[in-house]
Amino acid sequence: MDIEMIPFEAPQDEGHQVYLPWIKWNSCQEHLEKELEEKFSQFGLLHRVVAHRSRYCHATQEESENIWFAYVIFYSTWDFNQALQQDGKMIIGDSKVRIKEKRSNRPYKKIMLPLYKAQELLTYYFGFNCWTSKVVYLEREREINKSDTLRYICMVRVRMPREELCSEGVGIGEALFDVASPISKGCSFTCAQRFAFYSAMQAAFSKFNIIRLRNGKITAEVDTTQCDPLVHDPAWDRPLLKVNDINYNPENEEECEDLEDITEEQLEALLDVTL
Repeated sequence: MDIEMIPFEAPQDEGHQVYLPWIKWNSCQEHLEKELEEKFSQFGLLHRVVAHRSRYCHATQEESENIWFAYVIFYSTWDFNQALQQDGKMIIGDSKVRIKEKRSNRPYKKIMLPLYKAQELLTYYFGFNCWTSKVVYLEREREINKSDTLRYICMVRVRMPREELCSEGVGIGEALFDVASPISKGCSFTCAQRFAFYSAMQAAFSKFNIIRLRNGKITAEVDTTQCDPLVHDPAWDRPLLKVNDINYNPENEEECEDLEDITEEQLEALLDVTL
């Protein structure tokens, strides 16, 4: 195939994940995963690297403590196939390792990438400063049935200027608070706003698709078939009222009395619309 499409979602097991069944390693899990990431990242961007100590192997107890297995997950099937070709050639630790294809009978479930992973994926293929974002709408939804819950709705617009692409996403953020505690309510405001913004950004990035060609060219497209939890209102993009000119001179304004000094009789006269 001369074209590959990379969606902004967690990669499937088949065609993206390699399995290393037998690794001799004398150090800790963290160091092994770092070593695997350095070795396999030469083929392409990695989604995840996971290593575990092997519990079932035909070896002595002392040897089995240093036997590990690992999974390396790629975004690209092309990068995955390059890694498979290193079977029996790559050296991890002090020995060569077997590299096999991970197969799975589980049905694939689409999972959106976390925001930092999505940003990393886009930056890897298109470079730094390849995208910009703008908050179009961020408002509290007041008509909810829960008195101890704050809900915010956010809409963002993510652009790729060089590719002339634009993706919009809508997110909802909710946070509980203690009705009797003003501090709790203030913290919940911040949490609800942040989660709404995060969800909107995640939804916007999930609509991008990266397209790779065999000749080395890379482009992108926006999947317009994905649905947001809310329908975008075009009124969010423009203010309700725009004032161009005000005929007002503060020097001509008459002095008014402070409401704190006004008498009850004067206040009743001001409020009496029947006069």
